[in-house]
Amino acid sequence: MSGRILITALSVISLLALSACSDGGNNRKCKGEEVPTERLFLQQLSDTSVVIKWRGAATAACIGTLQDTLKVYADATVTEGDHKQVTFTGLLPEVTYFYSIGGARQAPADQYFTTHPQPGSLPADGNTRIWLIGDSGTGGDDEREDHEGEALEVLAGMQAYTARDGEPVDVFLMLGDNAYDVGSDFNFQQAVFETYPTLLKRLALWPTIGNHEMGLGFLNPTVALPGFSQSPDPDSWIEDTGATPRGMPYLDIFTLPTNGEAGGVPSGTEQYYSFDYGRVHIVSLDSQLSARDPDQLSAMKSWLIEDLSSNDADWTIVIFHHPPYSKGANHDSDDTEKLGGFDMPQQWMREQFVPVFDQYGVDVVYNGHSHSYERSFYLTNLTGKSDTYSAANNAELVDGNPNRPASGRGTEEYRQLSPTSGGVDDRVVYTVTGNGGKADSSSGLTEASQWLRHPAMIEQPADTVQPRRRGLAVIGSVVVDAGPERLRAHFIDAEGEVLDSFTITR
Repeated sequence: MSGRILITALSVISLLALSACSDGGNNRKCKGEEVPTERLFLQQLSDTSVVIKWRGAATAACIGTLQDTLKVYADATVTEGDHKQVTFTGLLPEVTYFYSIGGARQAPADQYFTTHPQPGSLPADGNTRIWLIGDSGTGGDDEREDHEGEALEVLAGMQAYTARDGEPVDVFLMLGDNAYDVGSDFNFQQAVFETYPTLLKRLALWPTIGNHEMGLGFLNPTVALPGFSQSPDPDSWIEDTGATPRGMPYLDIFTLPTNGEAGGVPSGTEQYYSFDYGRVHIVSLDSQLSARDPDQLSAMKSWLIEDLSSNDADWTIVIFHHPPYSKGANHDSDDTEKLGGFDMPQQWMREQFVPVFDQYGVDVVYNGHSHSYERSFYLTNLTGKSDTYSAANNAELVDGNPNRPASGRGTEEYRQLSPTSGGVDDRVVYTVTGNGGKADSSSGLTEASQWLRHPAMIEQPADTVQPRRRGLAVIGSVVVDAGPERLRAHFIDAEGEVLDSFTITR
C-alpha cells in the first residue's frame, strides 16, 4: 500500500477503567506466565498511552504500577511482520508502569516505562534528555566485519556519559540507516533488537527513514547496490535482484503515529510524523521516499507548516536522514547529482525545508548519512551550496565581528530569539551525526581538500588533523538536554567524553 498508511485495528484497553474494577472481569486473567520474545519494544509512548509490541508466541500482555501485582490484561492483535501488539490508554502522565508478556501477574525487573509529561508541562526533574544516533545499523551488517561492535561501543559511550550524573535518557531517536545493509527484517533483528534490547523495553524508539531502509537500488540497469534506491514507493523494496518487490520492513516493524497519537498534527502516514515530550516537540521527516516525488514532497512540506504553526513548545527538534549541509566522505551536499542523482535529497531538503525551519521556529536539526560528526553555526537563510555561505548567515557574532561567528560554547551561547532580526526564532543549528556505527577514515568520493570542511560548520578543537577540520571522523552520538531556559547538546565519543557542545538559551 503506497505511503503505508496505518489502518490496522489495535487492542485498546483503558487502564483507568479497568483499574477501577475489583478482582473480577479482565483482572483475573493476569495469572499466566512470562513468555520469552524474539524482540520486544515500545512504540507511540505518550503522556496517556503506550503501544507494547513483540514477536513471539505470547498472545497477551499485562500492565500495572506495581511490579509484582499487574492488574490490567489485554489480548494482542497480530500486525504486519508477524508482530503482536497491544495499546494501553488512560495512563497517567509521568508514572512508571511495569508490564509482562504472556499475561503474568509479575513483571520482569527490566520491563517498565515511564509515561511522558503532559504536553506543555516540564518533567518532574525539569529536564528532557534525548539520545540521537545515526547510521548505527552496522550491528546487523554481516558483510562489513571491520565495523563489528562499533554500535555497541557508541552505546557504551552514552551510558558512561549519563552515568556521571545518573540521569537516564527520556527519548531515543534514530536518524536512518538503522539496519545495514538493506533494511531487512533480519538486519533490524541484529542491528536494533539485539543491540539495544534493554533500552527498547523502557523507551519508545522514534526512527526516521534512511537510504539503506529501502533495500537494493540500481546504479545502472545491471548493477544493484544496497541503499541506492531512488524510488519514492515503499512497496518497491527488494532485498535480492530478481525478487518480487514488497513493502519495506521498516514500515512493517514500527508502529508510528499517523493520527497525532503522541501529539502534533496528524500526518496520515508513518513515513513522517511528530510527537511531544513535555515542552519539547520532535518532528521526523522522510528525506528518502517522500522527498523524491514532487507531490509527496509538497504534501510533507504542507503538513510540516501546519504542524509547526500549531506548535507552541519551548524547543523544536527536527530529524531526517540526508543532511542539507555536509562535506562527508561520499556525501557532499554540493555534489548531489553524482551517481545518477543518488544524493539529490540533500539539495531538495535544503532548498525546500530550510526556509520553513527558519520561519517556524525550529531550533535544531539532526541528520545522518555522512559517517562523521559535523555541527553548524547558528544559521539562517542558507539554501545554496557552500560557496554561498557568508557571515550574513550567522546572526550570532562575537562582539559584532563578522569574522567571529559565535561558537555556542562557553560564554558564546546562542540566544533563541535573534538579537539582530526583530526578536524572532529564525535560526537553526544543524548537526550531522551519522557515526553511530562507523566513521569514515578517508574522503571517499569527496575531494580530499574539502572533506569535513563545509564553511557553515564549526571548526572542531578535538580534531587531530592540522589545520583542524570542521568535523570529526570518529564514532559517537549526541545527547541533548532540554530544560526550561537552556538546550544543551553534547557530542559524546565511544569513551563517554564530550568532544563538542553548544547551548541555546531562551
